[in-house]
Amino acid sequence: PRTGKPLTRDSVYSIVARSCYERTGKKTNPHLLRDMIVTHIRGSADATERDLEALALYMGHSVNMQRNSYDRRTAGEKVAPAVELLRSVNNKKK
Repeated sequence: PRTGKPLTRDSVYSIVARSCYERTGKKTNPHLLRDMIVTHIRGSADATERDLEALALYMGHSVNMQRNSYDRRTAGEKVAPAVELLRSVNNKKK
């Protein structure tokens, strides 16, 4: 209910948790929602290093902390760009 009083930490938590559950049917909380957003953006092929740096600063993270905590790629996915680069270099030599 609207009371005209400022929101408290607990009321924000409750609003986010209830709204997410109503829309997805899954229990969540503000921290998990924040985690999902960062993970989604980090996994986006469109996100540049500059975008990721800005996101880290906005979220109160260092770039390294964000990379280490939210990078959900497998080892193969992480090295794929280097493998492609080596392939292209080798193909140019032929």
